[in-house]
Amino acid sequence: MSNTQAISAQDGPVDIRVYAPAENLRPLVSSYYFLESMGPSADFAPPEQANIRFAIKGTWRLADSDGKNPVEPSNASLFGPSDRGRRFATDGGLVMGVGLTAIGWLTLIGGQASDFANLIIPLGRQLGPSGLEIQKRLADASDDAERVAILDAILRDRPTRQNAYCAIAAQIQDAILSGKIEHVADLAEKVGIEHRRLLRICTSAFGFPPVRLLRRQRFLRTLDRMRDRRDQPIGQLIDPSYYDQAHFNRDFKAYMGMTPRAYFRTPHEIVDRVMEENGRAYGRRHPVELCEPSQASSRERI
Repeated sequence: MSNTQAISAQDGPVDIRVYAPAENLRPLVSSYYFLESMGPSADFAPPEQANIRFAIKGTWRLADSDGKNPVEPSNASLFGPSDRGRRFATDGGLVMGVGLTAIGWLTLIGGQASDFANLIIPLGRQLGPSGLEIQKRLADASDDAERVAILDAILRDRPTRQNAYCAIAAQIQDAILSGKIEHVADLAEKVGIEHRRLLRICTSAFGFPPVRLLRRQRFLRTLDRMRDRRDQPIGQLIDPSYYDQAHFNRDFKAYMGMTPRAYFRTPHEIVDRVMEENGRAYGRRHPVELCEPSQASSRERI
């Protein structure tokens, strides 16, 4: 990536659009999102669950939050679950993302999510057609609605992957997102399984051990709260499970590669809006039994 030190600049107008997938796919896909930049734009993405991204137009560049390991992903890429922030930039273009829930990973991708943690790889044939075949169909489509319909159809017809962890992974996901669980022992008790099995399921479906998932969610809760109330002192906004502000500052540096003060000195219009829209979508509660959706279809803008 060129000029990684200046990547936090916000130069061009950006349009972010988020849509719900077909209702029967919502246990698997948190949302479809479109990020369209009319000119040069850049931001820092926080840690996130796995997702698939298709570059419809333009080139999108990524690097670690400290500017190291620059990469230009394939036009059809699988992003493994992450526990670190990334810098991203474009000179202009359109990218379409598919947010995957834990059940979505188990059902659509398969394999140990921990093997893909913090990695970006070309999307192969996990969804049936090759990733680049799908990307071409999306690029040839005329608008958002047609692209969402294409992905709905592909996901409904995807290869079947049965996984015994689906139901319990959905319960773990809901428990983590609730914000009421602070300790691994409480999470194990909440979902009714012993620690060793909890560890196996978390690394398989979420990519990380339960202690790291709870820590990541605590950080994201605080980051989301700070995004909405930047006029308030950080000490009043950090999650109660942090010992103190110094504890949060260490977590922030570990995840984002910089201090909170350095991060919030620059605007984050892209990530702020993506977090707001995807938080609304990803927070929906889904029936835990739907690992194999039916053929019904519906769509709505979130």
